[in-house]
Amino acid sequence: MPLAPGEQDAKIKNQGKEAEMKRSARAACLALLALAWLASGLASGVPVAQAAPARKLVYFIFTGYAYPYFAPMAAAVKEAGAYTPDLQIRIVNANNSAAQEIADLKEAVAAGAKGIILNTIQESVTAASLQAMQQGVPVVTVDRDVSNPAARVAFIGDNDFTLGQDLTRYGIETLGTREVPKPWNVVVLQGTLGASVTIGRQAGTMSVLGPLVKDGSVKMVLNQSANFETATAQTMIGALLARTTNIQLVACANDAMALGVINALKSHGVAPGSKTLVAGADAQPESLDAIKAGTQLDTVTHSPYVEAFWAVEAMENYLDGGVKPPAGQFPNGDIIIPMTLVTGKNVASIAAWGTPEVIPPLPYGKSSPHPVKK
Repeated sequence: MPLAPGEQDAKIKNQGKEAEMKRSARAACLALLALAWLASGLASGVPVAQAAPARKLVYFIFTGYAYPYFAPMAAAVKEAGAYTPDLQIRIVNANNSAAQEIADLKEAVAAGAKGIILNTIQESVTAASLQAMQQGVPVVTVDRDVSNPAARVAFIGDNDFTLGQDLTRYGIETLGTREVPKPWNVVVLQGTLGASVTIGRQAGTMSVLGPLVKDGSVKMVLNQSANFETATAQTMIGALLARTTNIQLVACANDAMALGVINALKSHGVAPGSKTLVAGADAQPESLDAIKAGTQLDTVTHSPYVEAFWAVEAMENYLDGGVKPPAGQFPNGDIIIPMTLVTGKNVASIAAWGTPEVIPPLPYGKSSPHPVKK
């Protein structure tokens, strides 16, 4: 007999409840089976699939590409990132602006960065770096340092005082060897004012020249910043040469300025390398060619590639286990890159920017050598 309308509705409701109960029972069984599988896997030591851990965001904030010196530094950070897959490295170009770099530091903290690798443009950035540290974001400085060691975990770079001494002393020694009559008229071109590298190299240069100025062996013709720039150095020395060509040595805080000096000397009919010696630093490729040609006297390597690669490893060591440079071995957390004075005697064996074929291990913590990809 056909069911009455009320009876038919009741039957449909009962069937729905039964279906829902069956679905719930099946779901419960599947959940129990999953828990049993997980428990058996853990008990047996069989690895259980897990979500990949989140990569740690690290900012690399640097001067930028306006100066050729920093291109290998950025390349090294990218290369080191391939060996540190747990780090997500974001490269930020501060366009040679300390104000921009301060803003970039604040942005990194706000973005949740776990660490900051900082190529300090000027020491005025120190306060922002210290603030990041106080907010729990470790900072590793590279090539250029902050003025307060508490504003970073480690510094990776050269000893700029020694570098300034080396490039200048060889120029003075060469003038003496060649028996050039005294007093020697000397020009000093400084880098970006306020940068730690400028301060250190200038102090090293003047530690050599100061006593000679005092005893009358050297006369300082010009001692001024050319901002590490080729064009600025060329213009500045060109204006000086229009007044006098009686210059025996130009000591430049980097090779970019040395190349500008060489251009200015040539355009004024002064033979660089013979009448006027030009000294520099960084082992820029064009300067290595100039040393081979005899137009530049010397340069000093300190490998921006190694500096930046080590900075990434230093950050990984700190984020992975709080490992910092041992205080007894590295006072103030300073990791000093080996330097080489380059002259006509050894220039054939020096690679551009002093980049080795194999990056040596960071001299503390967890590290291993890595070949440089060409």
